Amino acid sequence: MHYFGTMTDWRNYKPHYLALLSSACLTLAWTWSPMFFLVFPGWVLLFQLAAQKQRPLLFLYMAFALWNAATTYWIANAHPLGVIATVGINGFLMAFALWFGVRAREMLVRLGIGSKVSWISVIASWMAFEHLHEYWGLSFPWLHLGNTFFDWPELVQWYEFVGTPGGTLWVLIVVIVFFTRATSIIKWSWLLLPVAISLVLYFLPEKSSDTYLKVAVVQPNIDAYDEKWTTSEIEQIGKVDRLLSESGAKNIDLLVLPETFLPKSRQVSVLGKGVVDAAFISTIDKYGKSAIFGSTTYDFQLEQTYSNRPMGDRFYTMYNTALFHSSAGQPWQIYHKGKLVVGGESMPFVKYLQPILGDWAIELGGTSGTLGTSEERVLFKDELLGLKLAPIICWENEFSGYATAYSKKGANLLAVITNDGWWGNTDGHLQHMKFSGLRAIEHRKYVVRSANTGVSTVIDSKGNPREQLHWEEEGVIIDRVPLLEGQTLYVQTGNFLGPVMSVLFLLIVLMVILSRFFRIKP
Repeated sequence: MHYFGTMTDWRNYKPHYLALLSSACLTLAWTWSPMFFLVFPGWVLLFQLAAQKQRPLLFLYMAFALWNAATTYWIANAHPLGVIATVGINGFLMAFALWFGVRAREMLVRLGIGSKVSWISVIASWMAFEHLHEYWGLSFPWLHLGNTFFDWPELVQWYEFVGTPGGTLWVLIVVIVFFTRATSIIKWSWLLLPVAISLVLYFLPEKSSDTYLKVAVVQPNIDAYDEKWTTSEIEQIGKVDRLLSESGAKNIDLLVLPETFLPKSRQVSVLGKGVVDAAFISTIDKYGKSAIFGSTTYDFQLEQTYSNRPMGDRFYTMYNTALFHSSAGQPWQIYHKGKLVVGGESMPFVKYLQPILGDWAIELGGTSGTLGTSEERVLFKDELLGLKLAPIICWENEFSGYATAYSKKGANLLAVITNDGWWGNTDGHLQHMKFSGLRAIEHRKYVVRSANTGVSTVIDSKGNPREQLHWEEEGVIIDRVPLLEGQTLYVQTGNFLGPVMSVLFLLIVLMVILSRFFRIKP
């Protein structure tokens, strides 16, 4: 196999060596920023592994399981079962997607479909897997190939046209042309042309705006495991008051506070009316005009659903909620987190398991039980400020296609509120912040990001973090942020590549089944 100018016959290597080497390349590409380019040789090795005649699925699983373990080990800090799930389920699904794609390609070639065209089976199989992994009950899009370049926004400015799914397609095409006997011009064109386009876009001036807001991003740095839940809310509000005072914050247009900043459960119908809420509003009004912040909320229903629980003669549903206090003095605006953390906030496939397992299906959602969600994205609006704010809560930050609905509704600023303390001081919270940069590129909007602890920052429309508050730092970032109108091509089309490739994948599956049962020949 000819790869990057070096003649190497990988067929002479034992499969377990190929598995170890490919997982090492992918791990370095993810965890050591200068080595991002190793994603390409790592996948060339995976292709070679998938072409093995003996037990390719087993060795592919070995490679993907090691990659998952080495890059998402930090999930164990939140729950040990999380790593078992990523290594066991995610690793197998990845291995199966690539194995099936390669096997289906062999079948297509036997049916007379050209060798080059037949590679579509590999692309469709993998991208259908990634699309599934954004929407089903075990969603985990963290290791999607398009996310590999989270630390290199200079290289992927064209995500404004195709999003991270386009990044996945790029990686797969580059790997295919280097794996095959394509000419050098074709190989290097596929690799370098998107990079050149990206660099041109990167150095073009940012889109201008007529409206700028003075924003204060707060990182209170309160321990997520203990202090957050045992310290009174009045004390936590007092800490924010102190941080804002010390920062010299005055006449702030938008205060940004983290997920579950008000940790005690609040009934939706009386939000903003309690004694603590009044003290919080007083603090906000002391420094600024509006604020986004997180809280745990609940409401009541008369009939049982798949996510509520009984209380006397009625039922209640818990939510992970983003709230907005506007300068107009209106009631708090509400959005309930729509993409829930599997295990921590939701029981997978709870709709189907609840009739069988009863309340167990809800309780197994984690410490909060299976939470309720908002049916659609909600914009927080303040007409006096001209603000149309997209509230993105923690895990939702990873879902590229999900976030586009905010800008379709007219968002001119993205806010990410999160509580990254669950993962400890690991690569997890750093990568989580960098994914916000990919959302900024896809939408061409600024991102204001407040973490309880982790990395709080303001990210510009080209994906570059500005001033940052790092792990276990407390403080306030004050910045002048533009409100950017308009929609990118990716926002307008959404993740169209995922559905298209999923349809192609299903057609290929149908062809495989028909060829088996009816012995179709070329």
